[in-house]
Amino acid sequence: MATLLKARLPIRLGNVRPMSGLPYRIRAPLAKLVERKKPATSVMTGGLGDGEKLETNATGPDYVRLALTSRVYDLLGETPLQYASGLSERLNCSVHVKREDLLPSFSYKLRGAYNRLAHLPADKKEVITASVGSQGLSVAVAARALGVRATVVMPQRTPTKRIAAIERAGALVVVKGTTLGEAFEEVQKTASADPQVMELQPHDDPYVISGQATAALEIVKQIGAALEGHEHNRLDAVFVVAGGSSLLAGVAAVVKSVMPRTKVIGVEASSADLLHRSLLAGHTLSVAEPAPFVDGASVRQLGPEVFRLCNELVDDIVVVSHDEICAAVRDAFEDTRAVLEPAGAVAIAGLKKYVTAMPAPAPGKSRGNFVAISSDASNIEFDILRFIAERAAIGEQREKLFALRMPDRTGMFFSMYKAVQPRLVTEFVYRHSPKDKDALVYMAMETSEAEAKKMSPEMFAADVISALGKHEVYAIDVTGDEMAKSHARYLAGGRPGEIPGERIVRFEFPENAGALNQFLGALNKRDGWFITMLHYRNHGGQVGKVLAGVRVPEGQDKAFTEVLEGLGYPFFDETQNIIYRDFMR
Repeated sequence: MATLLKARLPIRLGNVRPMSGLPYRIRAPLAKLVERKKPATSVMTGGLGDGEKLETNATGPDYVRLALTSRVYDLLGETPLQYASGLSERLNCSVHVKREDLLPSFSYKLRGAYNRLAHLPADKKEVITASVGSQGLSVAVAARALGVRATVVMPQRTPTKRIAAIERAGALVVVKGTTLGEAFEEVQKTASADPQVMELQPHDDPYVISGQATAALEIVKQIGAALEGHEHNRLDAVFVVAGGSSLLAGVAAVVKSVMPRTKVIGVEASSADLLHRSLLAGHTLSVAEPAPFVDGASVRQLGPEVFRLCNELVDDIVVVSHDEICAAVRDAFEDTRAVLEPAGAVAIAGLKKYVTAMPAPAPGKSRGNFVAISSDASNIEFDILRFIAERAAIGEQREKLFALRMPDRTGMFFSMYKAVQPRLVTEFVYRHSPKDKDALVYMAMETSEAEAKKMSPEMFAADVISALGKHEVYAIDVTGDEMAKSHARYLAGGRPGEIPGERIVRFEFPENAGALNQFLGALNKRDGWFITMLHYRNHGGQVGKVLAGVRVPEGQDKAFTEVLEGLGYPFFDETQNIIYRDFMR
């Protein structure tokens, strides 16, 4: 890596304006401002708002040359660029999916791993890396093809099926530490102790970046034939998952050199938006542990080289919710029959969100031509499909979840149900409580195709709330409330009333032995602290969602917060959540 960075070979993009080298936090908002000021009749181009070519004012490796001369095709063939007919029709545009999930390791990461190992220094006989899945499998497949010994260090929380897959691919798996950070510490310790062992950087290495960049070379080559006969044959934007950002950086380096008017847009999950926050801050940030739901597209910190490239070349970042990702998994399956892991569908979710927000085109016209890279399918566990299927309709904004409070008297339930007919009711959660005058109900409804065309999701929700209000039913739309969707709807029923000092906390626990015990053990050490509520739900894979109520004695709130922070798990204080205040006590 150091040798390549010292080479300082410029990326040649032709004549540009000086402002093109501005950092993302200045350049992206400026481009959007210019775009908004365009006349409504103007045609949106595939480049920045000012229509100019983009170039960095810094220098670095020539990634186009490195991609063209990479060793990737010693092992791999091109992956297809597949037309997504369903998405194209619904979004009124042309959508193609670059099928990186069809690679032998089911992930784009095989490109970078193989190219890096193919250029292994002569004094290195073995490589070692840390992973929770797709990176480790890609390294194992590449190492076996090249006859290189590989070791993958994985944290204890890694699902056993992922460990077995990597072992079958020929790598040695060492399970070490409870977090990915501790696994990386073991990697560094091993590599520093043996001069013949090289620590493999998953993303921040010019050979890795240029390996991933070969996907963009294929898109450039394939897109012409794919768009033949379309309204215009220019590719307007490519959507790429961020994560460690080697794929995004490599794609940006190639596309901005060869097709500078095409936008390169990174996409991140809301729980793993490290690149977006880092770009806005102007420097790399870090997190304690990657987000479990999209662990294939989440890192603890970005490397300096991928950050530099993204800061200088990426046009925009789209942040999507878990529900939107679930909907994208379903879209990919329906259009291509691909079963993607959540991380692999992030780019498709970003494309949908971005295109939907674009101005409506003139009648008979298209919104444009777009490509999304389906990046990963190696970390998909069958059990998580249950959660994905449940949330897909919400992510598509086709299903709405409502929390209801109504008089608990004879005939009221039937009246409430009739009030929302003929809409499709997909779920009721209700439990009678003899001591309460009001009944609490959670109700989910899905919009029909006809309703979806006539009204927005917000209008649909307002219409339902209005219809219920005529029957003495107080209703609120809780579709966007994670606590309601994951926990409260399953805890509907009698309420204990207000408990002095009760704190409500929502966790995402890793699915490994002892995770919940660590939390309960920390509470047990404190006098006067006790559990008032506990709801756990396994969503498949390696993340479990927990909602806990804890009675904290007066004056000990600070100590309670310190205990939560010390656990090292993502947590959210929901004590002021309207669902808790109005529906759970």
